Amino acid sequence: MASNIAVLCDFDDTAAVENVAHLILDRFAREEWRHLVAQFREGTIIPKDYFEQPFKSVRESREALKAHVQQTAHLRDGFVEMAHYCRSRDIDLAIVSHGLDFYVEALLERADLGWVTTYPVNSQFTDKGIQFIYNYTKPGCDDWGNCKCAVVDRYLSVGKRVFYIGDGASDFCPARKAELVFARSHLLEMCKKDGLPYRELRDFRDVVRELETMSFTKE
Repeated sequence: MASNIAVLCDFDDTAAVENVAHLILDRFAREEWRHLVAQFREGTIIPKDYFEQPFKSVRESREALKAHVQQTAHLRDGFVEMAHYCRSRDIDLAIVSHGLDFYVEALLERADLGWVTTYPVNSQFTDKGIQFIYNYTKPGCDDWGNCKCAVVDRYLSVGKRVFYIGDGASDFCPARKAELVFARSHLLEMCKKDGLPYRELRDFRDVVRELETMSFTKE
C-alpha cells in the first residue's frame, strides 16, 4: 500500500549542497560562462539557453564528469536519511531538476541512492558536445526546457499530496501547486511574499520531522 504523499525535490543547491553544474563548468568549460548567470537573473536570456550554452565547450566523457561530481559535490545533510525514511513508508520521492541526468545520477549513486526516481534533463554525449534532451515538457513552458510543473501535475493527477522542496526561481511555479513547500534561499523569500504555505529548509531532517507529524492515508 502506497502513501498518498509525494515528496518532490529540486537538485542543484537543494538536494545537493552545491550547484553541481557550476562545479563541472568551473573545471571543464573552455570559455568564460558566468556572465550568463547575470543575464539569466536579469531576464535577458531564456532559462533553456542559460542551461545549455555554458556546456557547449565541455568535451569530457560522461564517465569523467561523473567522477568529478563524485569527488567534489555533496548531498545536503539529512537527504540520505530522508530518502530511506520515504522508502520505508512507501512515500514517493523524486528529484525534479533542470540539471543533467549524469550528474544527478553520479551523486545519488555515490550515496547508494540509485533507486531514487529522477526527472532531470537527459543528455547525449556526441562528437559535437553534450546534447540536451527534454522529456518532461509542457505547452507554454518551452523557455524552460523541462517543465517542473508538468512533473508535479503527474503526481497530482493520481491523487498525491505534493510536498515540494526547492531554493530558486525555477521552483516557484511548482511550489504554487504543492500542498506544502520546504524552501530555502530565494524560494523562501518568494513564499513569504506570496503567502504560500512553507517550512524553512535548513537540512532534510526538517522534512522528516514534518512527515512524522502526518497521518498517512493509504491508497
